[in-house]
Amino acid sequence: MIRLYLINLCYHACPIQVILTFVAGGKTLLPFIDIPGIHLLYTITSVLLISVLTRLVLYVSQHMMRTDVSTWKVILVSLGTGLSAILATYSFTLSIDAGPAPQATWLFFIVNFLLSSVSGALILRVVRSPIGNTRHDLLISLLLAALIYLLHMLTPISLYPNLIDVHFIEVLTSMVLTQSTIFTLFRFLNMYTNGEQMKWSKLLLLFGSLMSGIAIVGLGYCIFAAFTSYQSAMSYNLHFMLPTVIVLTSNTVLTVIPLLYRNRALVTTQQLYQSLFNDNPNAVLAVEKYGSILHANKESEFLTGYNGDAIKRMDAAALFLNKEIFRNHLNILKNGGSHQWDTKIISRSGVQIDVHVTGIPTIVKHHIVGYFLVIKDISQTIETAKQVEFLAYHDDLTKLPNRRLMQKQMQEYAGKGTSFSILLIDYDLFKRINDIFGHSFGDKVLVETAARLERILDGKGTVNRVGGDEFLLIVPGESATRLAQYIVEQFRQPMRLQDYEHVLQASIGIASFPEHAEDMDNLYKYADIAMYQTKENGGNNYTVFQPEMAEKQVLRFEIEHELQEAIETQAFDLYFQPKFHSFKRTITGAEVLLRWNHPERGFIPPNIFIPIAEESGLIVAIERSVIERVMACLAKWLEETDECTIPCISINVSVITFLQDDFSSFFRDRLNHYNLDGSLLELEITERVVMQNETKINSILQKLRKTGVKISIDDFGTGYSSLNYLDKLEVDILKIDQTFIQHIEYNQSIVATIQSLAENLKLHTIAEGVETEAQLQALQELGCTEVQGYLFSKPLPQPDFESAYIMHIPVDA
Repeated sequence: MIRLYLINLCYHACPIQVILTFVAGGKTLLPFIDIPGIHLLYTITSVLLISVLTRLVLYVSQHMMRTDVSTWKVILVSLGTGLSAILATYSFTLSIDAGPAPQATWLFFIVNFLLSSVSGALILRVVRSPIGNTRHDLLISLLLAALIYLLHMLTPISLYPNLIDVHFIEVLTSMVLTQSTIFTLFRFLNMYTNGEQMKWSKLLLLFGSLMSGIAIVGLGYCIFAAFTSYQSAMSYNLHFMLPTVIVLTSNTVLTVIPLLYRNRALVTTQQLYQSLFNDNPNAVLAVEKYGSILHANKESEFLTGYNGDAIKRMDAAALFLNKEIFRNHLNILKNGGSHQWDTKIISRSGVQIDVHVTGIPTIVKHHIVGYFLVIKDISQTIETAKQVEFLAYHDDLTKLPNRRLMQKQMQEYAGKGTSFSILLIDYDLFKRINDIFGHSFGDKVLVETAARLERILDGKGTVNRVGGDEFLLIVPGESATRLAQYIVEQFRQPMRLQDYEHVLQASIGIASFPEHAEDMDNLYKYADIAMYQTKENGGNNYTVFQPEMAEKQVLRFEIEHELQEAIETQAFDLYFQPKFHSFKRTITGAEVLLRWNHPERGFIPPNIFIPIAEESGLIVAIERSVIERVMACLAKWLEETDECTIPCISINVSVITFLQDDFSSFFRDRLNHYNLDGSLLELEITERVVMQNETKINSILQKLRKTGVKISIDDFGTGYSSLNYLDKLEVDILKIDQTFIQHIEYNQSIVATIQSLAENLKLHTIAEGVETEAQLQALQELGCTEVQGYLFSKPLPQPDFESAYIMHIPVDA
């Protein structure tokens, strides 16, 4: 039987036979082989074809949900649906007792194909639409039911007109049955395509597709029986009720199984909702459309202080500090889409809490019925942000506004057109305190200085720390000079810390907006220029910026640039000022001095370019070049004359150069390079060098003295002299500054003290700036044996010094 069934199927139900029948004008070209049970097998074939078609629709529609599918692909699938429907219809006719339809025409196949294709396209369209709109689903199912009913009705009317016998009760029943079947099938397809958060197994899909096939084919038998003499048409003598029961059973299965899975999905959704709602780390409120609270999780109770029953009876706006703003945000949510904002709520105890609110509309059937409000406590975040902002705009040590906030404040004043002045303050003696007592103590001094400035200002401006020991005051109005004078006077008073009294001398520069500058960078620059002018004038005072100061600053910048060129071209001239024995008046040595004869500016005094070189750091290269050139001169003189005629040459070394880590090794290397004895050289350092770092200075001095070089302290007595460092440090000579020599005829006490001190410490002395015989006589009476000054010789250019003192005149060793 199976063999004969397959033969019949191949000849009568295959696409080739269908096409041939269509070409032949509806006439079957091959005979139908009637065997027992063959009609049931064709019924099964129809069911399988419809089932496969259903599964294909499910696959295609789900694929269309994930990706965009072009129109021609939809048309192609629809045409395939029409062809499959023709095969199923033809197989259905073979399952009828009457055999292949004797009256089949090409018009029947065309109409069947077109209706099936339209139905397929419609199914693909509707199963992709979101579920939940029952009216939409019902209307679509009515249209599909009409199309499918028409397809099934065409079979008996077109193919078996001789069997037509309309039974109105059965027709009405079949219509209702068709409508319910299509609605059930449509919901099944739609629920699968849209997911519904269900996990559909392959077995369930196959079973559902099979039930769909059984239902559609069963409808065919019901409709066939309603329009024909059913008893005579069916070989197995079945009545109308059997296919009806089968269809109803299939519909029940197609309804119940998705509902079971949907219930499971509903439980899962409810659990997810409960987890999201109750286990959310943030407060969550379910609010109805007009603002009344429907539900609140535990975090809401903790945040607001209201218990569950109390909060559910409240209007959500009552929780917020600004109720009007809350209602405005609620109106924004009514437009659809989520919305976020920061605000404050008031707890039951009256505490204001900073929160971040995320509002999410609750949408049911395309209508907003309420909102979820997720409320996050951001108090700690805001506090952290404030701390970060404070650290960004304030000095960590003094808690004063820093340079960044200072610029902001100045811009705000300028933006409002408010006239104001800035006072840039630098403390002249702070570095000394920091070096002697350490950085921790220095920090305490800075904190106390900041507090004193705030007390002086008394809220009439702002105090800013702009770096190191520099502070900047922003003062509205025109009282800057009086304030500056008051600050100078106040800081002349000692500051007591850790049982010590300290005096900080304030050097202040003043610049005003808009008088001096309207640009904030220039305003600060001008205050800085004025402050350095104060320092140049001796410090411990204030200076108001003047335009010529800026010109002077430009000149300093130009000189700094030209200094670099002068170093590279060795544009500096060496001058030598001899030193003499005070009694014998014979040369004992010479001090090398640097002179700069600029090609355009002319002679530039050392007191102009040396400070600039020190500030820019160029002094290191300059002084190393001097050391190199002096050693080259000594080597040359040794070759050209007797060694005993070469005087000891002293070289001034700044604190910057002296404290270079490689200075001692550089000096020793140059001596070796020129094959010189260190005793031919003397290094002059100032008291400022000695006061920097006693341990480091002593280490450098010990290394230098091993070369035989002599060490002298220049301008002794003008700085902060300490007998302690003289005793500890290995120096040879004290140079008495010319300021003490000028009035020695009338007051010898200071020079006498220095001379006595040197003798007790077994140190040699040299008096600088000796210009008169009276000064020389006074020094002789005090026992000072070596002098230097215009009384004996002014500084001489290198060639003049060589011809006068190296080549011809003997020297006193």
